[in-house]
Amino acid sequence: MATHPEWATKHKRKGTELRLIGGRYYLYEVTSKWDPEKKRPKKITGKLLGRITKEQGFIESEKAKLRRQTFPLSKLTVKEYGITSFIFSHLGQYETLLKKYFPDYYKQILVLAYGRLAHHSPMKNIEFHYHHSFMSEIYKGLKLSPKHLTFFLREFGTRREQIVAFFKEFNSGKDNILFDGTDLLSKSKLMGITQYSKSKKGTYDSLTNLMFAFSVDLQLPVYYRLLPGNIKDIKAFKLCLEELSVKDAAIIADKGFYSRQNVTCLQEEGLKFIIPLKRNRSLIDYQKIEGSDKKSFDGFFNFQGRVIWYYSYVVDNLKVNIYLDERLKIEESNDYLNRVEHLPDKYTMEGFYQKQYHFGTIAMLHNTDKSPEKVYVDYKSRMQIENMIDVFKNILEADSSYMQNEQALETWMFINHIALHWYYRIYQLLARFNLTKRFSPMDFILFLKEVRKVKANGTWYTAEITNKTQKLLEKLNIPIT
Repeated sequence: MATHPEWATKHKRKGTELRLIGGRYYLYEVTSKWDPEKKRPKKITGKLLGRITKEQGFIESEKAKLRRQTFPLSKLTVKEYGITSFIFSHLGQYETLLKKYFPDYYKQILVLAYGRLAHHSPMKNIEFHYHHSFMSEIYKGLKLSPKHLTFFLREFGTRREQIVAFFKEFNSGKDNILFDGTDLLSKSKLMGITQYSKSKKGTYDSLTNLMFAFSVDLQLPVYYRLLPGNIKDIKAFKLCLEELSVKDAAIIADKGFYSRQNVTCLQEEGLKFIIPLKRNRSLIDYQKIEGSDKKSFDGFFNFQGRVIWYYSYVVDNLKVNIYLDERLKIEESNDYLNRVEHLPDKYTMEGFYQKQYHFGTIAMLHNTDKSPEKVYVDYKSRMQIENMIDVFKNILEADSSYMQNEQALETWMFINHIALHWYYRIYQLLARFNLTKRFSPMDFILFLKEVRKVKANGTWYTAEITNKTQKLLEKLNIPIT
């Protein structure tokens, strides 16, 4: 049995248990209950009472103080605390940078980003969430009524130069930056930037286009730019690269992007690109695959446990890389044959014979100096920015805007950009502790919402939280006090 020092044991009393955890002493409630199977009492550890130090002796926990006091409900003030505490303890970099570039507005930006991440709140409800969170105790007296926000949104949105300077804090210049565009449904007919145009879904609506940049190295969004709804991605790439000061970046497109016109436009703008080709494009030469002789290939590399064979050739001064993943080829062949068996009206053996050499292949058209392996890896990373846009639209619920002014829309986008950053920071935290399969960032936000501060007789206390929330916070090494 461990021997504890007298300065710690002297605080132990009936119904309590002394525990040494991480080099610190804690005092817990303890009771016993008869175990009918083992025919003996079973110890049950209860709530934490406090900690013990040699210098200060017993220090009662805030929760224990709150439990032994009773207050009329009318005398209590309860505010959300978990998310607020996390922002200031783990995301303090943002307060520092926002204060650097926007010293007069950094508090409003942090509160608005809190509202977007924690509550997906429209601007008109931000004041409500502010008063019900501990943000209102840290940043007292902020004016966030719809009237005050209207002025703030319009004034802040004129500061594009500072916004871009903020972006550059996350751009090392050596990173692989992915660019992609999406459209934003606009509920306003007052802005010139909103145009009636064809959306990514193929429908026509009032749209604003949005260009994003994503850092593969940082695993963070690092840039956005708003564009008129009738200006397509290709015309915006060059200015976006110049504004962000990114050199030698390659535009990584999706399979629907290729056309001779688009390629010509990219070349005229002097842009590097990597464009996947649909398998039926005439640019693709399958002869080496049809020959089934790997000696004719240029080589192979390993990607995530898969062997990828490749060969390259030149068409109209552009490079074409052909990749063959034999494991994927078997999977796609089996899938097609299953369809032939179960859906004979749509799939035939003749169709299988025509496609048999296409299975398991990817073809890339590019004008870079990258090796075939690097081109392949870069293309595979494109999924990350597509996932980011999905988070922006569907998790932060930012797929449409009600802003009635271009400057207000710029501010709204910047606030969502900060919230998107925080989402990815939470994901990185969960990944660091191998918890992404069990919890999503929004799960984590829900757990943090349970952590509240209660004000009684002029003193703030941290209220009780569930064991599940406590265990998650302990796993992530996040003390909420």
